[in-house]
This record gives sequence, C-alpha cells and structure tokens, in this order.
Amino acid sequence: MNTTYKIQCWGASGGNCYENHTYGDFLNTVYGGKGGYCAGKITLPYNISLYVYIGQSGEGVRVKTFNGGGETGGAYDAKSGGGATDIRLSNGNWKDFSSLKSRIIVAAGGGGAQHFLSGCDGGYAGGLSGQDGFKSGTGVNYTIATGASQTLGGHRGYDPEYNGFNGTFGIGGDAEPEQKASHGSGGGSGYYGGGGGSHATNVVGSGGGGSSFISGYLGCDAIAESSTEDNIIHTGQPNHYSGYMFVHSVMIDGGSVMPSPSGGTETGHSGNGYCIITWQQLP
Repeated sequence: MNTTYKIQCWGASGGNCYENHTYGDFLNTVYGGKGGYCAGKITLPYNISLYVYIGQSGEGVRVKTFNGGGETGGAYDAKSGGGATDIRLSNGNWKDFSSLKSRIIVAAGGGGAQHFLSGCDGGYAGGLSGQDGFKSGTGVNYTIATGASQTLGGHRGYDPEYNGFNGTFGIGGDAEPEQKASHGSGGGSGYYGGGGGSHATNVVGSGGGGSSFISGYLGCDAIAESSTEDNIIHTGQPNHYSGYMFVHSVMIDGGSVMPSPSGGTETGHSGNGYCIITWQQLP
C-alpha cells in the first residue's frame, strides 16, 4: 500500500552580527541570509524509511553548523552559515556522500553575516540558485563569495590576504581557518553550498547562500546514482535516481514571502531549520 504525504522543509538562516568588537562601537545589526522553503506532495510505499536532517542556524556560532553551514575565520565579528534541511533515503553522518546523494528534497540555508568595516548581510538561500554574499569596504583584486547553483558550489571570496573556500555538494564554504585573523563569514548549505567569505585590509565579505533541490521540480539537476564524491555526474534532469518525485512542488528563496512553520507567512526563514510532514490526499 502506498501513502501520499505533503513534505515542507525550511532551511536555517546564517548568523546575525550585532557589534563591531574590533573598535568597540555598537553599530546597527547586520543579518545572516534567510533560509529557503521547499514543499511538495510525494507518494511512497508504506515500509520506506525516510531520514530527516534539520539545519542549524549560524546564530551565535563560529564553527560549522549541523547539516553543512560553513564556519567563520579567526575573528569574532563574523558568523557561520545556516545548515540545509533535507529528506534522505539513506542514513549516516550528515556529510557522508552516500547519504547526501540520497536527498530527495533540500531547503537551503543562508550565508553568515559579518560586522567588520560597517558589516554586510549574508546571501539568502536559493531557490535554484543562492544569492551572492556582499562586501564592505574597497580593495584591489577582491571578489565576493557567490551563491550556489544546481551544479556547482558557490565560489569563494578571494583576496591575496585571507581567501574563503568554495562551497561543495551539500556543504557551505568556510572562511579562512581559525588560526588566521579573517573576518569572513561562512557560506550557507544546500543541494550545493554557497562560497565562504574572505577578508583583506579595508575590505571584508559575507558568505553566499546555498541552492535548493526538489526531485521532479523543473530546473533542478539531479545527479546519477553512480556519482562519487570525486566524480559527481549530473543528468540534466530533475528526477532523483530513486524514482521518487514530488508533485505540486513549491520552491521559494530566502528573500521572498513563504509559509511560516508556526502559521501565517514570513519573508525568508529565520533561526534553525524546520520540517513538517503530513498525510495528504492527492486531487
């Protein structure tokens, strides 16, 4: 016997920053990118096992967050990216590739904010693609961290002093490691993770947002079952290799109005991720 469910997932937001500790003056809050929303109806056999992974917010956090948000650099005025919220067919450590590739729906997390040199918000979660991070200040040879797409993680923020790291499949990019005094913030997680922010003299950047995925959703690009961590093969089709596909799907980026898990609506999702699974009758 098969049963139809409605599954709703909200990705976690990147961490907010409230104070410029470097100079000791209190400035306006800068905000981590908001999490995305993915939902749809899916028909599954009664004996299937699903594994729900809920993304952790980067709020108050400088280490890698649960389910893939990138960590900050060594400075204390930047925050981590938000973790994705997803449904998997295979259990395991959240970053295990065989578990990651079994995801059939992924709501992305937002990039972390940073508060150095007036600060900048993190990139919000995708959608099919995450928003790029932002930068404050000016610098030569400086590039921002980009949001993730359906086939690539976001590109790192780059500067000759303290580079970020690229996002990868399921994992947001980190800023420079803790032993270096980087003020860059972490990228948001997702189907692919956003790039990690970087920092140089007179310029600093926030993390990019992750991308979302729904099996069967037009514009998504599923990977082949034969994919390995070192050789990811994209099919150019939206359907997961398991054959399980959603209908009546909705995908909303973290910069837009979406349903709230507590009722009503919200513009992007703030805080930890969330998942609601309910029995449904298909029309």
